[in-house]
Amino acid sequence: MVILTAIPVKYIIKRLIIFVSVFFGALTLNFVLPRLMPGDPAEIVYEDLLKDSGGTINIAYLHQLEAEYGISTNKPIYLQYFSYLNDLFHGNLGISISFYPDPVSSILAEALPWTLFLVISAVTISFFIGNRLGRYAGINRNTGKDLLIDLFSMFMAAFPAFVLAFILLDIFSVYGKIFPIGGAYSDSVNMGFNIPFIISTMYHAVLPVGTIILTSLGGWVLGMRNNIIPNVNSDYISFSQNLGMKDYQIKSIAYRNALLPNLTGFSMSIGLSVSGVIIEESIFSYPGVGMYMITAIDNLDYPLLQGIFLMVIIAVLVGNLIVDILLGFLDPRIKQEGE
Repeated sequence: MVILTAIPVKYIIKRLIIFVSVFFGALTLNFVLPRLMPGDPAEIVYEDLLKDSGGTINIAYLHQLEAEYGISTNKPIYLQYFSYLNDLFHGNLGISISFYPDPVSSILAEALPWTLFLVISAVTISFFIGNRLGRYAGINRNTGKDLLIDLFSMFMAAFPAFVLAFILLDIFSVYGKIFPIGGAYSDSVNMGFNIPFIISTMYHAVLPVGTIILTSLGGWVLGMRNNIIPNVNSDYISFSQNLGMKDYQIKSIAYRNALLPNLTGFSMSIGLSVSGVIIEESIFSYPGVGMYMITAIDNLDYPLLQGIFLMVIIAVLVGNLIVDILLGFLDPRIKQEGE
């Protein structure tokens, strides 16, 4: 049984201040990093327009393109920054250079659900399986089963995700013909909330989701194992045994206490997986933000890059904030900190 405690107001205010501070710092980095890339994106767009006509670059038209895209690199950097913040807080993420004239917001609205589907599904499955395996390994430490689980976990934690993606793709798609090579659903089904589409979506997601699960499983297993061993050997466990509590009840108490640090890692892993899944999406030709990000890098697409980075920032920060508040309910020690 999980005991909920009241969260001190001081704790919530502190977390909100940290959230806002880190958010503005991340927004600043989101503005600066794309501009460290060499070249002028407006010139790239204009040169593409002139390829067929064989003309030359008109400076006035170049500035007009910069103003339209919101990427005027001729302005002082602080004016660009204030313009960026103003557009951002008005919900204007700009127009994509790579997919002109589509706005960045519409591109992200189309790609983000696919990425979130992969990430949330994979991280959630990996979290529950990994913690269960870590609990089993920790309780049965220094046994053959513990050694086998540890070796597997360390191997998978160190294995590059993109290499595993290529291996699974070759075995199960290219040679085995069991799963499709790419895409998110079959062309033969109608996109919408219907059973054929849902089945096709899950079928196409097996390899991408499986890649994320296998490469992230080791971290959860090792983390839970290292957390539960000190809890099993702690004084409160000995006290519970002397009270005559059953073995499964004692293990359940130790597991709940060991789960708290991993719960914090769960929120971070969702946000980090959004950025880490980019390569896997490209390998499996999955229509998430990964494919758009690679195109944006190739074309110096500042607005689209900033929109994708902003999405990752929000995913990480909001996930951390939610788990911090949740831990305030679950962990009585947080109540003592705020008093």
